[in-house]
Amino acid sequence: MSDHRTPTGRREKLALETGDPDVMNVPTAISVAWRPTGDGHRLTYLEREHGADALYEHRVDRATNEQLLAFDERISGRFGPYDWHPDGSTVAYIRDGDLRIYDFTDETERSIAPSDGFDGPPRFSPSGERLVFVSDRGGTGTDVWTVTTSGDDLQQRTEGANPADDRRWIPSWSPDGDAIAYVAAHEVDGRDWADEVHVHYLSSGRDRRVTTGLTVSSVPSWGPDGRLAFFATRAAEPWYRQHDDIHVVDLERDVRDVYPVGASHQYFQQSPIWSPDGDQLYYPVRDRGVQHLESILLHDESDARGVPTRVTTHEGVFGAGAVTLSPDGDRFGFVYAGPTAPDHSRIRPVKGGRSQPVRSPLEIRGVEPPENVTYRSFDGLSINAYLYQPATASAEKPKPALVQCHGGGHFQYGNGWHPTEQYLAARGFVVLAIDFRGSGGYGRPFQALSMGDWHGGQVRDARAAAEFLRSLPETTDRVGVYGGSWGGLMTLHSLVQYPETWDAGVEWYGVVDQFSDYEAADRIGRLLRERDLGGTPEDDDARELYEAASLHDDIGSIETPLAALHGAEDLRVPVQQVDHLREALEESDTPFEAHIYEGEGHGFRGAAARRDAVTRTADWFETHLLEE
Repeated sequence: MSDHRTPTGRREKLALETGDPDVMNVPTAISVAWRPTGDGHRLTYLEREHGADALYEHRVDRATNEQLLAFDERISGRFGPYDWHPDGSTVAYIRDGDLRIYDFTDETERSIAPSDGFDGPPRFSPSGERLVFVSDRGGTGTDVWTVTTSGDDLQQRTEGANPADDRRWIPSWSPDGDAIAYVAAHEVDGRDWADEVHVHYLSSGRDRRVTTGLTVSSVPSWGPDGRLAFFATRAAEPWYRQHDDIHVVDLERDVRDVYPVGASHQYFQQSPIWSPDGDQLYYPVRDRGVQHLESILLHDESDARGVPTRVTTHEGVFGAGAVTLSPDGDRFGFVYAGPTAPDHSRIRPVKGGRSQPVRSPLEIRGVEPPENVTYRSFDGLSINAYLYQPATASAEKPKPALVQCHGGGHFQYGNGWHPTEQYLAARGFVVLAIDFRGSGGYGRPFQALSMGDWHGGQVRDARAAAEFLRSLPETTDRVGVYGGSWGGLMTLHSLVQYPETWDAGVEWYGVVDQFSDYEAADRIGRLLRERDLGGTPEDDDARELYEAASLHDDIGSIETPLAALHGAEDLRVPVQQVDHLREALEESDTPFEAHIYEGEGHGFRGAAARRDAVTRTADWFETHLLEE
């Protein structure tokens, strides 16, 4: 298969098929940002291919795309955030762990205030004189820091704002540049379940706590009049991830309005989007596998204040980065993916109409759109799912089947681009990806079904999915199960609880022992357990639920062929979890193998690891599911 240089300098394959494991590494847009210019019509976007990033610029007036920068590696982590200087001449980002800026006037890159610690993605102040970022370089946790663009006047602005292992937030500047809004961890009833909004004032050094008793899930965005808007739920209620209220705070009057809109923070990357006049807010929502942009009015010119209305009409999902609004308020820019289209950047007029791609995604041969289906679970509940079928599957030529369990118990599978399932279908498997009970996008009551139950209803939903697959004429009687993170946990529970249902399993970075993983995981991993299971392992009421969710005493009973894939640098589910599987299964008669990817964390990001993981998964199922 040959490749060529594109006009913008990227190397792309002339032809790629879903059966090629490199389908995992096709060019995908990661994040977008509007470049400040006089016309306000330049959308820049970061594109990732084979583990390397490139920055592009789309000129709306000319309908052209130009490569601005190319890197030999990923920048700014999984979500690729970067920020433009207010005059559009300089861009700031993280590369090789250091805060860097690239000046397009003299075409030079400089490292700003390097350290051996963690530095988060930076943001320019409104004047462009300073950058704000979070860092653990001070030894007091993940704190807010500022530095001038020349690299001097480095200042630590907070002390102990967040634990060192909580690195989610990118602070935001007030319109006048004198204040920084950030999120800090707090205790409520003796537990660090609260994430609260603070504002730090540079001129006075004053730090103001804005909220109490909330779980804030986005850094506040500043309105043109100095109001703050952010996503949050109450710390005392269940942690409804991806289904948040919007809070709007008037700092001068000390007044807060709450709008129950069911907003999605998009992996903590999205904040509410203000219209330039401050009369409207935009935010993403998740709805039965699709993600949309909605809005609420904040003015009193009609009786529609606070009433949610839908803005977009597409059938796919947003990408990992945030949805953005052009400086003039005329256009949205965002990353979008559909079931047959990898993540790519798009623009949509605010006044209405369809969104348009700024650069079409790479065309991939053999892509089969999944069929959106539902199936009946054990208690009569209908479960939403996506069915991938090989083009050659038929009643005359049935194929083995797989059940996919998504990661993040309260996330959703989503009707977007899923190269793993496309590849497995191309390798000859019928795949059913399920939004089991507890998944987001189906309302809070549906999410609440898994609160305190990590071992029951969801696992039975997967079992019912296997029964549904066996009822299809296009499938054989052999069914496997797989998934990553939460999906890995469900895979293991499935093999332990219902061995008669499954013929093979592959788990990616799943938890075996909730007790040891609680002690070793980062703050988000700990909070997830405490909020869903009702406390710590030391609490009498919660300990029984931790026991039920754990498998370390049961995995020795697994007889179904099992493969385990894990990243050596995983902070959410440390790699020691694989040791439990090895101790129980390596000397048993059960077919078992484990593979550790050096340098990989929670989720495989490197091109080689992604390619190898999907190949190993398909090979394992091919070995154990094909009819002899």
